Amino acid sequence: MTKAQEKKGAVETIELDIRDGSSTDDVSNIIEPEHSSTGMSKATWLACIALGMSLTTAIQQQASTASIVKHIDAALGPTTYYNWMISGHSITTALVLPLAGGISDLIGRRYFFIIGCLFSLIGVSVALGARDVPTMIAAMVLKGFGSGCQQLSLPAIGEIVPKKHRGTAQAVLDLVGLPWTVFGAEIGNSMVKHYKLSFRINFIIGILLNLTTIALIWFFYHPPAGHLPPGKSLSSALLGLDWIGIAFLAASITLTLVPLSLGGSLFPWKSAIVVGLLAMGAVSIISLLVWEWKFARNAFFSRELFQGKNNRFGLLLLLSLVGGMSLYASMAFWTQQAQGMFFSDPDKIGFSALPNGFGFVIGGFTAAMLLGKGGFFKANLMLVYGGLLKLTGDIMFVFVTPDRLILALSAGFIGSFGIGGLILGVIVCTQLTCMDEHIGLATLVMGSIRSIGGALAVTLYGNILQTVLRGDAGPRVAKAVIGMGIPKESMPGFMKAILGAKPQAAAKLPGVTREAIALASETVKWSYGLAFQRIYYCSIAFTIMSIMVGFFIKDVRENMTDTVAVKLQNDIEKPQSKV
Repeated sequence: MTKAQEKKGAVETIELDIRDGSSTDDVSNIIEPEHSSTGMSKATWLACIALGMSLTTAIQQQASTASIVKHIDAALGPTTYYNWMISGHSITTALVLPLAGGISDLIGRRYFFIIGCLFSLIGVSVALGARDVPTMIAAMVLKGFGSGCQQLSLPAIGEIVPKKHRGTAQAVLDLVGLPWTVFGAEIGNSMVKHYKLSFRINFIIGILLNLTTIALIWFFYHPPAGHLPPGKSLSSALLGLDWIGIAFLAASITLTLVPLSLGGSLFPWKSAIVVGLLAMGAVSIISLLVWEWKFARNAFFSRELFQGKNNRFGLLLLLSLVGGMSLYASMAFWTQQAQGMFFSDPDKIGFSALPNGFGFVIGGFTAAMLLGKGGFFKANLMLVYGGLLKLTGDIMFVFVTPDRLILALSAGFIGSFGIGGLILGVIVCTQLTCMDEHIGLATLVMGSIRSIGGALAVTLYGNILQTVLRGDAGPRVAKAVIGMGIPKESMPGFMKAILGAKPQAAAKLPGVTREAIALASETVKWSYGLAFQRIYYCSIAFTIMSIMVGFFIKDVRENMTDTVAVKLQNDIEKPQSKV
């Protein structure tokens, strides 16, 4: 018998095994064909709804809680470490994202969603009954674990729709979170301001959303078991994971984000604990890179992500890091800028964030919908468009002063539109260039890297803000109020109260008049303007870097096909009907 005949006989044997149902476990692990699609089935639509609810749950808790941490601290504290409610959540989410993505690629995603929702449900339940800030921090850490799993919606929806519609799927997910992305801050503050249950309403909403997500995932999301290696059981596959690489990854993320959160708040930047943790984080990152590249036999970060046609992954990682640093200038610092330069009323501060929120959502939706849909919308061009819009917004912010509110709001919308397009564009490009069996890890590690970039940016921008205020605000205010009769001994307390936006405290100081407070409050706005001008100079540098990196991303249109990476188990035996 010739080799060709042997090969033909082997193929026929496999086909017979599939038809008669024998050896299906082994064959499913060996042959994983992509499925062609002519439309979206009812099962797929229902699964998409379940996945959208999962992401909505994660976004709601993050957006609304972040806006009310000071109110929570006032009710349960006060403390000097209340920001760890957000830091603890962010660190655990960043840690879980790549782990959930990579391991669920191997063993399946369904129970990751359910377990994640259970963690989040426990977290919001603990938060609902919390009587002190440490308990609230612990609750937020639990919610962070849950949020990392709930964000599996991003790769999960991409693999159950035709590849040419992965951008559309991400665009729809972007819209699903719109109520919380845009109005989360305003909703959170309204709970505190207008209702007796105050911030606890936020966690009641969290309980309802988590229970709804669990039910929808249980009934409507039935993906395959995962991509187990040929001939391996679930237990042997788990034992064979690159646990050393996973340990290095966990240490790298934790030992980078924790000291960045500690420095400048609980401990000085030069303290031994901050410097030591940062050094350990750097060693962990280097160890991870060396281990994964040179020594790991079954690397957690598969070399296939970086080799051959997938060599865009490294550039996309860099783009996520730089994009995260650029993002946080326009998003995370706007409320401080609004309070420092324009408003004191919480409602006005919340409403002033709407252009940023709308810009981010609309920009992300537009980019995800258009990416790859023609020569003017090639991947690299879409990423460059997003970067250029963000650069335009940053340049506009450089010229913002306390008497130019409209310019600030316009800059916020344009810059957020650009960064939204950039971030959603990176997600779509990642999903269209990585191999399908790595889509979870590839997608969610981008979120983790973006969080690290954001933490670096918050640290850098925060230091710029404080440095400029310390150097400029004192002399500027003193020059303005000289001759208004404020005693010399009252000036330190007066400056502290003005910079802390506490005019009532300033009014209690000897020799301080309402006129002096009003003049000082207006004057210090110009110091904030100078500080944020320096921040946006820095952001411009990161944005230019993102434009340069984005230009070298290759086109993804060749991968935008009718094929579907994963067929839902409750949809395999039924011919697809268009809905």
